[in-house]
Amino acid sequence: MASSSSDGVSKLPAGIVPIIHRAEVYQFIWCASIFLVLTTIWTGLRIYSRRVRNVALALEDWLYYIALISFYGFIAALFMAVYLGGAGYHMIHLTPYHVARLTQSFLVLESLYGVTMCGVKWSMLFMLKRIFAVPRFEIVTWIIIGLQAAWLVMTVLIGFLICRPVSKNWDPTIPGTCGDRIAGYTAVSVVNVIIDCMMLILPLPMIYNLQTRTGYKLCLFCIFGIGIVTIVFSVVRLLSLNELDFDDFSYTAVPVMTWTAAEAGVAVLVASSALLRPVVDKVIQCVKSRSSRISAPSNAYTNSQSKMNSKLRRGFVNVVDSDDSLELGMMGARTEIQGGEKHSKSTLNTVTTAGPEFTERRGRMTIVVQKQVEQTFAEREDHV
Repeated sequence: MASSSSDGVSKLPAGIVPIIHRAEVYQFIWCASIFLVLTTIWTGLRIYSRRVRNVALALEDWLYYIALISFYGFIAALFMAVYLGGAGYHMIHLTPYHVARLTQSFLVLESLYGVTMCGVKWSMLFMLKRIFAVPRFEIVTWIIIGLQAAWLVMTVLIGFLICRPVSKNWDPTIPGTCGDRIAGYTAVSVVNVIIDCMMLILPLPMIYNLQTRTGYKLCLFCIFGIGIVTIVFSVVRLLSLNELDFDDFSYTAVPVMTWTAAEAGVAVLVASSALLRPVVDKVIQCVKSRSSRISAPSNAYTNSQSKMNSKLRRGFVNVVDSDDSLELGMMGARTEIQGGEKHSKSTLNTVTTAGPEFTERRGRMTIVVQKQVEQTFAEREDHV
């Protein structure tokens, strides 16, 4: 039950805070939960793909797993800000206990956010460096890796040094100073977007210069261009910082929490998506196999007839169980015919010199063969 302060404003009880009935809070809970599940599924598919290809774990894999563990801790810190810090309520309803839990949760999640994003991007950069082993490309890749490391240091330092002493973050009554925290968070987001754009552009010249089919190039552009999704979420998160008000931080921070969780979750998904081709191939193979089994009974007669017609349309083909083979059997040991309207001169001469008796006998044989073929197709259709 909420208690009342001396100024008559109701305060939340110490301990676990009940969820406030507010749309932004429910949106955050759903967003964080969905990305928690999706990243776990994507990681399982990544492990499966590695096993299918029988590939040993590389440096980019270990960096990815470090980022994933950090992402789990990051999501846990966000939920702590809601259930222990009272995120979603106005500051006037929070006790010093809740304010301390809220700001401490944000200090932790800022660092975990930096480790998550840095680990994911390092994983992708080392993968690109391994794929495109070109000296100039490796130099540019190392430069971006260094910039990402500098961004991580900047993110952690801004979180812990923006207020001096650190306890000034959750206890404004103690002596000390705090800098412009919104400006600090904005600087972190701007540099993050710039690095994302550099990573997006990095592999494009290498893919363009590949000596391969245009269709394959387009597929590679799509695979590596999926990083643009991360840029979109980073930009939206950057714009959401404009609504942040530290005078009512617990109330205005919820949309930022939602977009931060989405940005980090999308980054983790993108880091694994480029390695899931064995899974995609397996799914396509299963779908094709299932569709072929469903359509096979209904198309059995059509397939058998089309196969026979295709044989007759070829240049020289072996004739089996057809009327032509039986007719040609009377002219000798020849077992091949020439399709279309062109017949060999020797065959025409043989038919011409055979006389009326052969022509009559040939006509009777044709009728018999036609009946046999019709009977054969009827039996096949009944069997299907």
